[in-house]
Amino acid sequence: MKQWIQQCVKSSLLLAGMVRPQPQLGCTYLIYHRVSGNLPIELDLPPALLERQLAYLVETGRIIDYDTALARLQQDTSWLNGIFVLTFDDGYLDFYTSVFPLLQRWRLPATLFVTTGFVEERIAYPMLSNPTLAVEPVTWEMLGEMAQSGLVTLGAHTHTHPVLTKLPVEQLEEELAKPIELFRQRLGMTPQHFCYPRAIWHPDIEQRVARYYGSAVVGGGGQATSAQFHPYRIPRLPVRRSDGWTYFQAKIQGRMANEEALYARAHCFLGR
Repeated sequence: MKQWIQQCVKSSLLLAGMVRPQPQLGCTYLIYHRVSGNLPIELDLPPALLERQLAYLVETGRIIDYDTALARLQQDTSWLNGIFVLTFDDGYLDFYTSVFPLLQRWRLPATLFVTTGFVEERIAYPMLSNPTLAVEPVTWEMLGEMAQSGLVTLGAHTHTHPVLTKLPVEQLEEELAKPIELFRQRLGMTPQHFCYPRAIWHPDIEQRVARYYGSAVVGGGGQATSAQFHPYRIPRLPVRRSDGWTYFQAKIQGRMANEEALYARAHCFLGR
């Protein structure tokens, strides 16, 4: 997306949010990806920025684990302001080297959705459309250590990170089943939660995901609330490098509503 369009969207939403902030009625699932700061992409945050963001959440909000949030959402309970779930996608090495130490420091729970082919076979899931960018995966040993810590919940993110709506049925089933097989073989555990690649959801895909997993996350921004809860369409709010500090604070305070919807419209308008 053109940077000037992105900045216009962010600035306008920030100003509107100062006048009409959205009430915080549920739980906000935050999406992170890489944390190295050395790639020229939105999904790679500098470690120092992530550390500042997590420190702020520790001071001003409450971070709970995925399963606790899921149980509360299903129980139709009331929510206090400032409840967050940390989620990370794909399974990059920097989750172990940069993120995990921060989780240990503050005893914070987080969920890592693992693309198992990236870990097992070093299939170069790539950072979006640029396969030339060098990225390293975590190892199964690292995943086991983090799971044993009690701080990291491991979920599945398919085997090769394809767009599921474009697959024949046989390949789709393999993408859903293979991660479970590998988790059982390598770690002796069964992942309970799933993340749709690129947040692309479809009702037919959802029905198949439900045969393998107990819940699934999408994108779209916004909060997960008990009133609108669906276990296979849990919304998440992306955190981008361009959010920096100011826009990150605005996002978690509910002052950047509809950002993802506006980006989607801009993509359609630009034809990409």
